[in-house]
Amino acid sequence: MAFGGKQPAARVAGMSRSNADITVAISTIGTGIERLRLPEARAGLTYLILVQQPPSQIATPEVKRADVRVETLPSVGLSHSRNAAIDLCETPFLLFADDDMALNPKGISALSVHLEQDAELALAAGWRDTAFHAYRRSKQRHALTLFNSGRVCAPEFMVRVDKVKQSNLRFDTGFGVGAPLPTGEDYIFVTDLLKRGLKAQSFPIKTGHHIGASTGRNWQDATLLHARRAVLSRVFGPRAPLVACAYALRHYRKFSGPDAAFAFCCGRLGPTTSHDTSEGRR
Repeated sequence: MAFGGKQPAARVAGMSRSNADITVAISTIGTGIERLRLPEARAGLTYLILVQQPPSQIATPEVKRADVRVETLPSVGLSHSRNAAIDLCETPFLLFADDDMALNPKGISALSVHLEQDAELALAAGWRDTAFHAYRRSKQRHALTLFNSGRVCAPEFMVRVDKVKQSNLRFDTGFGVGAPLPTGEDYIFVTDLLKRGLKAQSFPIKTGHHIGASTGRNWQDATLLHARRAVLSRVFGPRAPLVACAYALRHYRKFSGPDAAFAFCCGRLGPTTSHDTSEGRR
């Protein structure tokens, strides 16, 4: 899959370079910026709003805040937006989010402490509120691997920007909303980071929750099933068929039936449909 390059951007409104340590990069598209609701300002935290297909006028009150910077992008696709966030980030740490998420600034700041304390740590992952209560391992600090990082997604993970840039690490633009394979971009990013020998850990910290509909809970859409299977191939290569069988067995009840689960294992899924990217992100 092709990887996105640097994204030219146009600044709409915002702030000069600050003393903030953390940038929260929020991806949005079109009029999605109108539903943006940010927490109260917190020291050390700044927001970078990345707008694809921007409306003719951005009147959202949040964009006028001193801790907010807005950039419009000519690209389309969530992974392109994430890559632009890496390019435009001016702080040591960067957390990714979307416009339909409720953020927890206290948790985000707590997550950054672990990056500050461990100079070798390239990625620190927290938890969405719902996932925190659904996973037994959420209460324990643990290392992330190719096999346990599939649950990691925005707004859960924060990266050390200099290590990401030094490793030339990018989001794969073939995956994610707006791409031919509209899911899995965060998981692929995390596993690419691990394959480069960088350190990533999970911590029992809640960083926010996802308000809108999530592609992760949709098991009936043929396009998303194709994308999930392609994600496994992207991450595991020749081992993907075996991993796909284990994955299908674990999520067996979520498939429409045994035939669908078997087709997933074999990579013989039915026809797909195109996804409209003009509304929500995930």
